[in-house]
Amino acid sequence: MLQLHSKWWHLLFAALCAAWFVQKAVWSNTGNQWDFRVYYHSTQAWRAGLDPYDTSSLPADLRETGFKFNYPPYSLALFTPFASLPLPRARLAYIAVKLAALAWLIRIWSRLLGTSVVDPAWVLFLAFAYSSAIFIDVVSGSVTTFEQCLVWLGVAALVADRYWLFVAAIVLASSFRLTPLVLLAVCLAARDGRGVRYLAGGLAAFAAIFALSYALAPRLTIEFFQSIPKNYGESGRLNPASLPLVTDAASLLERTSHVVVPQALQLIAYLAIAVAVAVPTWMAAARIARSGAANGLELVFYLAAIVQPLVLPRFKNYSYMLLIAPTWFIATRSTHLRSALPLLLLACLPVYSWITSADKITLVANYSQWLIAAGAWALYLYEIHAGGLLARAEHRAVVSA
Repeated sequence: MLQLHSKWWHLLFAALCAAWFVQKAVWSNTGNQWDFRVYYHSTQAWRAGLDPYDTSSLPADLRETGFKFNYPPYSLALFTPFASLPLPRARLAYIAVKLAALAWLIRIWSRLLGTSVVDPAWVLFLAFAYSSAIFIDVVSGSVTTFEQCLVWLGVAALVADRYWLFVAAIVLASSFRLTPLVLLAVCLAARDGRGVRYLAGGLAAFAAIFALSYALAPRLTIEFFQSIPKNYGESGRLNPASLPLVTDAASLLERTSHVVVPQALQLIAYLAIAVAVAVPTWMAAARIARSGAANGLELVFYLAAIVQPLVLPRFKNYSYMLLIAPTWFIATRSTHLRSALPLLLLACLPVYSWITSADKITLVANYSQWLIAAGAWALYLYEIHAGGLLARAEHRAVVSA
């Protein structure tokens, strides 16, 4: 009876948190969905025979703040059903679809982590982790939730040794933003020894998609590739990755100490950070693969996910959704709770969410997500070295049955 009573309380708590989240993300933010508005107006321009990459098709408030359509041309067809509706109805339809996808994503995460969907600690972690990354994605109208659904469907296939399904999911997830494609490297740890084949197949499929895109819309495909170098201007809380961290730290040094750090030296510093993170990560992944651990592929993927903002030159704040499950995993399974619990709490700090305001953000706060990811990465390396995360092969056989 006590267990049943507790379950009902958990359900009620989760329902209240979900209602609060939707109210804050949808009804309390009347100016939300700015990314979706870009997709909407660019798709309408394309349907009218205009150039979707020309910012003149956007409303003045979006155009003047630097927004532009920067997805491949074939993505325009996916937004067409929404662009066929009046904007207010299109926004509601898009939010409804996204919330359904988010519910599905949370279900996938919960099953992979062996966590109850209504566990209060998990519910709060989802709401606040990485400065409310999920909230930022829902409010902005970005495609990240859909991207993450594909990625984590792929992970579910990966841990079941269904490698081609994993490859297909990652290639599809990379069809909007190219960044998830680097996760194909996890295939190299495949248990059947055919990792190079899976990696090559995924890269070939990805290249074929763009070859077909070029064949059907050569001008738009070229414009898309020309837009890629223009996406590297954001920094701070919008893009808490290693390269902008170095750039902002150099700017802070110049303002406070009048020491000018040349751009070439900034680039060298970024590359040094990336190499210093990538090399031990690769060594740890190789150690996991050699161990034959039952959960080896899962650990390799989590490690590959957690390292993304530490090595990539661009990693937007809502992209930290990729790190939510890996961070929960290491924080709850660490053999040294004194190390893990502070990480869990830090990951939930509302440094930049609806609770704080931009004028209170400092350099450290701007890159708090990056610092938390670095802490999670360090904890992974420590635990992998200690062998505490590796499950025996016999355990996998029991679980699979």
